[in-house]
Amino acid sequence: MPVREDRSDVTRFGHVDATQDAGSLIAFLDTANALAGLRAAKQVLLDQLRPGQARSVLDVGCGTGADLIAMTEWLPRGGQAAGIDISEAMIAEARRRASGLDFTISFGTGDAANLPYGDASFGACRAATVLQHVPDASQVIREMIRVTRPGGRVAALEFDQDSTMLDHPDRDTTRVILQTFGDAMANGWIGRQLPRLFRQAGLTDISVSPVVNLGEPAMFQAMLRSHVERLRAGNVLTARQASGWWHALERQAADGHFLAGAVIFVVAATRPDGRP
Repeated sequence: MPVREDRSDVTRFGHVDATQDAGSLIAFLDTANALAGLRAAKQVLLDQLRPGQARSVLDVGCGTGADLIAMTEWLPRGGQAAGIDISEAMIAEARRRASGLDFTISFGTGDAANLPYGDASFGACRAATVLQHVPDASQVIREMIRVTRPGGRVAALEFDQDSTMLDHPDRDTTRVILQTFGDAMANGWIGRQLPRLFRQAGLTDISVSPVVNLGEPAMFQAMLRSHVERLRAGNVLTARQASGWWHALERQAADGHFLAGAVIFVVAATRPDGRP
């Protein structure tokens, strides 16, 4: 039995335009950005990026542009902000949200593994929840370093999908669902890999900040809905297992006992003088 494509499948952020319903993924991003843990992690990312000292910043995989727009208030007068994303739909939404802003900000489409900017173009470069969706995270990090000036800051924020935990009475089924969800990502382990990848790329002054993000029932269900359906259609789970698992999760939430979360890693570093 073929798996019906869910256009809101959150494992498909690397192929947003192909879903033909970017609106669902945009809405998912807006909901996720309201979570206290993710907001805290993004504040750590901002603090470590030091945009006030950068004068220019690039957001790789900028999505709707919400983070970059918020960051502009930290840039000095005359500073510049640029965002790039592979999705034309995301860039259109970013431009819409940035229209009328009294600040130099630009958005464009492009490949994170081959950034359309010259060497040392920016004082700082960041990526948030992007590297888990790309086929070669090391190449993207190398490109981020290339476009950053010597002495500038490079930072990334990523979930470690294998750290996802859920309080659920069916432990065995929960383990199957959560472990295979991480494997469904291009780089489900990228959070724990970031410090090593930054060191191997030649970055210095590396900081590692783990943040626990607690989810909410509706958000968690939206995140896993497509994945559980794939497991059921692939006979990894029976229809009875899947429906029973969802029923128990909904009952936990209705009784006020829902608890789920994952670790976010914020890793920041400095590009040394000369090519790393």
